[in-house]
Amino acid sequence: MSDSSASFLCPISYELMRDPVIDPDDNSYVKNAIEDLIHQSDISPITRQLLSIHDVRPNRALNIAIDEYHHSIQSDIKSNSLLINVHSSEITISTSYTNEFIHISIQPPQDESRSSCDICCVVDTSGSMSESAEIQNDKNEQYDLSQLDLVKHALKTIINSLQSQDRLSIVSFSDKAKILFRLTKMDDEGKTNALAAVEKLSSYGSTNLWDGLQTGLEILSKEQHSIGSISALFLLTDGCPNVEPPGGHLKSLKKLKKETNFTCVVNTFGFGYNLDSKLLEDISIFGNCGSYAFIPDGSFVGTIFVNAISTLLTTVATNVQLLVHSQHLPPTDYTRWYSTNSTSEGTYFHLGSITYGQSKDLLIPLSRKFTTQCKFTLTYGNTQNIKKSITFNLTNNLQQADLDLITQHKFRLEFVHYVRTALEKMCEIKTKSMFKSRQHKAAINQIQKLEDKMRKYADGKDEFIKDLFTDLTGQVKQAIEKEDWFNKWGIHFLPSLTCAHLLQFCNNFKDPGIQHYGNGKLFSEIRDEMDDIFCSLPAPKCSKDGAKINMSVFYNAAGGCFYGECKVHLMNGTTKLIKDIKPGDRIAPHGAMIRFVVKTICQNQKANMVILENDLIITAWHPIRYAGEWIMPCSLVSSVNEISCEAIYNFVLDQGHTMLVNDVECVTLGHGFKEDVVRHSYYGSERVINDLERLNLEQNNGGLIEITEKMLVRSIKSGLVNGLQSQQILVQ
Repeated sequence: MSDSSASFLCPISYELMRDPVIDPDDNSYVKNAIEDLIHQSDISPITRQLLSIHDVRPNRALNIAIDEYHHSIQSDIKSNSLLINVHSSEITISTSYTNEFIHISIQPPQDESRSSCDICCVVDTSGSMSESAEIQNDKNEQYDLSQLDLVKHALKTIINSLQSQDRLSIVSFSDKAKILFRLTKMDDEGKTNALAAVEKLSSYGSTNLWDGLQTGLEILSKEQHSIGSISALFLLTDGCPNVEPPGGHLKSLKKLKKETNFTCVVNTFGFGYNLDSKLLEDISIFGNCGSYAFIPDGSFVGTIFVNAISTLLTTVATNVQLLVHSQHLPPTDYTRWYSTNSTSEGTYFHLGSITYGQSKDLLIPLSRKFTTQCKFTLTYGNTQNIKKSITFNLTNNLQQADLDLITQHKFRLEFVHYVRTALEKMCEIKTKSMFKSRQHKAAINQIQKLEDKMRKYADGKDEFIKDLFTDLTGQVKQAIEKEDWFNKWGIHFLPSLTCAHLLQFCNNFKDPGIQHYGNGKLFSEIRDEMDDIFCSLPAPKCSKDGAKINMSVFYNAAGGCFYGECKVHLMNGTTKLIKDIKPGDRIAPHGAMIRFVVKTICQNQKANMVILENDLIITAWHPIRYAGEWIMPCSLVSSVNEISCEAIYNFVLDQGHTMLVNDVECVTLGHGFKEDVVRHSYYGSERVINDLERLNLEQNNGGLIEITEKMLVRSIKSGLVNGLQSQQILVQ
């Protein structure tokens, strides 16, 4: 689609507009789509300002232009294809050289709009999926959900995140595979039928993973792709296959790929601790360099699938391969963990997919004399399912190296190398008596060696290296050092983490280093929307009797507030009660100044809050830092209390974005933090700051802003707060 025809897509439905209408800000929509939205919220989806049904009028000029475009391409479009979001921009490449490396950076085009997708979910329904996945809520109540209950909720998250231009299929497998739901467009009817199919899933029998995988790949290979659609297979399982195809899974997968030349990406998701994670990772690699993710318990379901869907919907190129012509490159610390193969043409690097907002970066050790001789060819499939190629050499494209950037990628790839080497050595250990053997010491030495190399850089200003160092000295080190931790979760976790760093994508909100990947505007917007969808869906139905569950237990929750009688430390060494804090006060420990005091009026002069041991009284879902980690206060207590109070309080600071309340470090509004638990798509963003600045002008009360329930703007899709204004917005 040309740049002009890209504007023919409705920003609400992402469909080619028919009967387009235009609002006073010159934004155009499908008439029915904007009318439905106005009836629900009276808010513009673009400007977030009030918008009435009387404010929109027919856009006749656009209607004529769309008709002309439609007629010009009609002969090229088959009757059952979907016309959506075909990007005209292309991939670009930059190269630089140091004394050690050639740095090749493959850059996506600028953010446009989300890709459409075809997804086939291949779901393990073997007998082991009935085993429990216990989780506790803020009242310390336990829920005996099964693994299949969590998988069902993951599927519902996927279904509700899709739109009418997307298609979904569901395949279950136990003793054999069964097609539960054919590849179907995810309009309202399609979603209803897909959700009904999910409810039919039940656990029994053995684990014939190959039959499920083969069936799913055949569906995506045989069904005609939509124009501009990205296809992916999601394999969800909790264990080891006990039905083996002739020659094994990988040999069978290679054979099927040769026969069908399937182009879809295969992403694997392992639930629980009884996994063949090596097989799941290998399947994802042979599945066009997809990803493998480890889901140890229910708290990871949201974070993993929100990121997986967001990555898929921002994909701009698939099956990316780089050919280094006429060179047989021996594996090095910086290249050996990529999927590669050598032919008479040279060495191929298989790099997976490229998403908006995230480059792919390789460091290839080549001597200076080869720089004038080397030729490279990049091939990939674009969103129109057309194979593209770019051939280049270094003579005409070489740029001055950014040494800071090179250092980042050196440590990124060294992290992958040292951690994977340690993992290999740990996997060589066969019995408990051998655990403190030479292999274990060698594994620990690998981690220590990298820690020593990185330490002086981790004390600098580079945030990526700091967070990568945190990954190394935190979860990675723990996974290697202790026998029970490695055997239970380390052996499954380390491949997932290193895969994310190698291919540069974010697969959860929990590990600091990978939060630096996929930070484009489009990815962030989609991921925030997926956050809201997951937390707002109806709770999963327990296979066994149990209490009602709020899905925030399985993910993260909203912002919170303080009780007015709590104490805040000031920079001058004194304390003040929360209710007495004024704009302009300087707060310990960093000297930040109070910009706004946000006073939320309590309904019926009561609020549900938790009371911690040091008398901090705070809402259950207001993140605090405890033992160096962000947690929710409800995780430290057994009950929530109804507190009598006129109002509760929160603040906006000019820097730092934390404050000591009753000697506990607590987060404040608009903080911008991206770590798990503390991140929030609205309360942690610039959007809440913008809304409060506007309210401050309206109320004109010197930085004290009063909020009532009627002033909360709620998402039409999720019902969660995503805005503040001076009148109530009804959600239907």
